[in-house]
Amino acid sequence: MRSRLLPALLLFCPIGVFAQADGLPIGARPAGMGNAAVTLVDLWSVHHNQAGLAGLKSTTVGAFYQRHFLSEELSHQGLAVAIKLGKGTLALNGNLFGFNLYRETKAGLAYAMNFGEGLRAAIQLDYLNIRLGEGYGSKSAVAAEIGVQARLVEKLWIGAHVYNPNRAKIGGPYDERVPTVFRAGLGWLPSNKLTINCELVKDIDQPEGIRAGLEWQPNKVLFLRTGISTAPVQGHFGLGLRFGKIDADLAVSFRSQLGAKPQIGLLYRFE
Repeated sequence: MRSRLLPALLLFCPIGVFAQADGLPIGARPAGMGNAAVTLVDLWSVHHNQAGLAGLKSTTVGAFYQRHFLSEELSHQGLAVAIKLGKGTLALNGNLFGFNLYRETKAGLAYAMNFGEGLRAAIQLDYLNIRLGEGYGSKSAVAAEIGVQARLVEKLWIGAHVYNPNRAKIGGPYDERVPTVFRAGLGWLPSNKLTINCELVKDIDQPEGIRAGLEWQPNKVLFLRTGISTAPVQGHFGLGLRFGKIDADLAVSFRSQLGAKPQIGLLYRFE
């Protein structure tokens, strides 16, 4: 049975299409907001825009687990830690996708820094590996990521992020490259309880997509989230619970043709 899954997986996620770019967005909080996270300050900025790491107030560790379309073979899990160092933040992260016949691995090292009160910038280097079972072998590459966030006015931020500007190659029979993805968007904080984000995403080899989402905090414990994304069209919903230094987040996104993608995440802040 599993041997027959390999050709299907290769059609679903051919080498170089995922390669840990935006095809596998991570973090239950961003997932609940349509993955519109280029302006967020969050531990999972290690994926969406590393500049957001500079806005963290304390050292933070976290983990997530996701099942794409409720399939065990398409499970995705990872860890991250962000360490505050004065005006900067050093972050390490790693995640795995797939199973023994098809597995993607990503490990990243990031550094983000504040330049005053209204400007953040960051860079990250990623080690990427795709391994096929049954003797098909593996391929690896090193990709870079660059991100920036800037405050336009008091409650309005702009963010931009580039994944793989170095156009790294993952190889394979067609000498494919790791996707190069551009993201740019706005984040509006009309109050301390509400965040509204929107962004444009463009893989240079794919049609552009739009992401939009919001987060509402009705009290000190509860966070409610929703959003939408295109290319492909998906609906997103999520909630978060904060217990002192611990955040527990749940999210689910729906794609009409394939079904649901639930995700859970845990964060701990060393405040």
